[in-house]
Formats: sequence, structure tokens, C-alpha cells
Amino acid sequence: MSDEPFTLYKFKPINKYLIESLVTQSIYFAKPGTLNDPFDCKINLESVLKRAELSAIGDRKQFLNSLLDNPQFFEIWRSYFDNIGVCSFSQVNADRLLWSHYADEHRGVCLEYQFRGSYFLNSVFPLTTMGNIEYLSEPLTEWLKNAPIEITPFTEGLIHKFLKTKNPAWGYEKEARIIRKEHGAFNIRDKFLKQVYFGLQTPQADIDLVTKLARDYSGCNSFAQLVRDETDFGFTVKKL
Repeated sequence: MSDEPFTLYKFKPINKYLIESLVTQSIYFAKPGTLNDPFDCKINLESVLKRAELSAIGDRKQFLNSLLDNPQFFEIWRSYFDNIGVCSFSQVNADRLLWSHYADEHRGVCLEYQFRGSYFLNSVFPLTTMGNIEYLSEPLTEWLKNAPIEITPFTEGLIHKFLKTKNPAWGYEKEARIIRKEHGAFNIRDKFLKQVYFGLQTPQADIDLVTKLARDYSGCNSFAQLVRDETDFGFTVKKL
């Protein structure tokens, strides 16, 4: 994993959860079962394996059969997802749909974080995986056609496919994820929060509050707001 800094964005409404994240310098890792897409991380594994086994031949068919005949495999798989935590970001900060869907119809914020890969490779942060989401219609079905038939690489690849693929309808989000072995809030280092963007309709009182909290508790000193430009539907970013 490269130690070059990389930037990710988080769109949020202004509420108690945002305030808590600023004051405690934390990001929140949600359980897969709480994600807003009912298919996200919830593909029926047993059903997909059965379909794959029907068309497989030779060693691959035998390997898939061994998984289907092993209830413990599915029990371990389900228990793995009971504690895992998913933190979703976007790779972009100016998408209209993201501002409308996740930042309270332009009344919220977009938080710009700058991370380094090495920060997530330590015992304090039990990283499972991180990276950009792939948008595929049949991610597991296609992957199983050429998946490894040894249990360790198979399971590792399966986890990646489960946690880092979504239906193409979500492609506008340009999502990236950091996934750890525990869910809940996690305190991050001072000054990982590099800039706060406010929406077109963020009230001035909220701008003042968030600016103060981000400065005082998260070490952030850069702020901007989206403003309309001269085109019919366009906007640009104005530094505050």
C-alpha cells in the first residue's frame, strides 16, 4: 500500500452526528446491515454458489460442492459480518446528486479528508480492505467463473467482492471505502480533516458553528462554500 497522501470526501447533514465527529475527531464505521442499499454487502452467497456449481466442471465443481456441503463455512461467513465496519466516502466533492442526497439538499457539508495508507496498517486500526468501489451487475456470478479454488485466496477474494462492489445504478457516487474489523466510531489523527465545504443553502449560523468546531477540535483551517456561477445550473467553489 502506497504511503502517498490521498483525498476522500464525506457528505453529511449538519446534525449531532456531524458535531460529534468534529469534536471527537472521529469517523464512523457502519455495520454492513445498516447501509442504505438493501443489496449492498447482502448478496445471497449460498444461492450464488449453487448457481456457480451447476455450471462448473472438474476441480472447480468439487471445490464449490465442498463449500455448499459445509454449514460451518456459512456460519463463519455470517459471523464475520456481524462486527465488521464500513466507512464510505466519495472521490469527488462537486456532484449535484451527492449534495442533494447526502448533504441535506445543499444545507449540509462535504468534509475533505487527507489520509495516508500506512496509517491503516497497524494494530490500532485492524484494516480489512480499502479501495474504490467497482460497479458491476453480477459481481459474484462473474468472479466465481475464475475464482481461486483454494480456501484462503477464495475467501479473501470473496470478501473483496462482497464489500467493494455495487450495482451500476450507484456509479454516480464514485465511492471509496475503508473497512475495518470493528464497527463504530474511530478516532483519527489531528489535521486529517483538510477542508470543509458548505452547500449552496447552508444557513450562516450553521456555517459559523461548524467552522468553529472544525478549527477548535479537528485542526481544520480551510473552509469554502458552493455558490452559483453564471450558467443556468452551474456552481463554483468560493473560499471563506
